[in-house]
Amino acid sequence: MGKELSVKTDDGFILKGFLYYPEEKKEKYPVIIFAHQFGTTHVIWSDFAKRLRDMGYATLLIDLRGHGLSVIQNGKENRIVFKKDFSSLLDLVSFFKKSSKKVNFSKIPEDISLWIDYLIENERIDPDSVILIGASLGATGIIPVPAYQDIKAMVCISPGSPAIMGEENVKLALSSYLNPVLYVSSINDPIGSTKYAIWYEKNSNNGTLFIFPGKGHGVVLLKKYSRYILQFLKSLE
Repeated sequence: MGKELSVKTDDGFILKGFLYYPEEKKEKYPVIIFAHQFGTTHVIWSDFAKRLRDMGYATLLIDLRGHGLSVIQNGKENRIVFKKDFSSLLDLVSFFKKSSKKVNFSKIPEDISLWIDYLIENERIDPDSVILIGASLGATGIIPVPAYQDIKAMVCISPGSPAIMGEENVKLALSSYLNPVLYVSSINDPIGSTKYAIWYEKNSNNGTLFIFPGKGHGVVLLKKYSRYILQFLKSLE
């Protein structure tokens, strides 16, 4: 059963996450932190995270700021109310920008760094074996984290524009990061993630890029292509 955890950001968000340990008993565990896509919650990772616990990883599934249970800021609710239908890509982009302004998505890398500090200080986590996996907004949010923390590897599924986190900040983080990064996208991604994945790979020292057929976005790609991510993680052992 997952252990519910909380951390508080410097701008007053109470962030929630759920930590699961593998069945195998160890003194310290490698950990994978999962960052979900825009308008979803940590639940989207449940099935995939279980597969990784079977490989020996502890898993932390977090709700990003403004999503799921991470919606209390300075004692008041600050929640993104995600629409089910968008009339166009322009409509989605407009809604995303409003949401970002509302809860400040550019703070997500700092939020994830806060989670890492918490795990290392309070849980049975190996500080040399922290891996980040993100989808869409979550993928975009994990990419700058190496500027704050020592990260063993990252998997970025359908990442968004580097401008969301500040392009210069992203370039700086990637320029000094030497560990492996896997970028994953579909060739006809509906929000243009393919061009961003290519950009990130070109600006990475140790990046690998997989572009798959179709127009899937985010975690839907796991249905057909999770084996490539699992192979990437096994190569780190």
